[in-house]
Amino acid sequence: MIKLYSDAHCPNSHRTRIVLAEKELPVDTEELESENLPAEFLRINPYGKLPTVIDRDIVFFESSVVNEYLDERYPHPPLKPGSPAERAQMRLAVLQLERELYVLYEECQNGRKKKDAVKKMEAYFDSLNTYLGRTEYFIGEQYTLADVTLAPILWRLPSIGIDTAKWNNLEGYMDRLFERSAFERSLSEHEQMLRDY
Repeated sequence: MIKLYSDAHCPNSHRTRIVLAEKELPVDTEELESENLPAEFLRINPYGKLPTVIDRDIVFFESSVVNEYLDERYPHPPLKPGSPAERAQMRLAVLQLERELYVLYEECQNGRKKKDAVKKMEAYFDSLNTYLGRTEYFIGEQYTLADVTLAPILWRLPSIGIDTAKWNNLEGYMDRLFERSAFERSLSEHEQMLRDY
């Protein structure tokens, strides 16, 4: 059985919980607080990174690495496109989302940076809304790890004061993501409450 160390508040941990739910893998989840990690966990992962997965006695961390490993180790259903070009596009999308959107989300947690970060996120979603008018998912017609990466941030938008009502294509895309049974199963209690924020 896979062991998952997860933070119930963290979008990176949420990404991995989505992948595990999509794969319907048996998992033993231990929720930790990123700011208060127990010594026992730090002996397993001295870097203190969440999520951390142990599978076959091998420790993995960094969400994008964990998720690619899980998709390759447990290939059904596939969460990567079939062609090398589309897989490269997906990896670039994941990398850009981590470098841009995840950083802006973190800045939204900082009172001094929030206003500017929200403005940048809204500009990003204006652009994404146009793009999503031409495609079902982030990389074409298949649900991939790029969608898995974007979903936790989209789920958290109401909690940082971003209203998506003006972006019809984005809202349709969000519906497609959030209606997946795996997404619903992936939510921690804290994340379930975020939509009622």
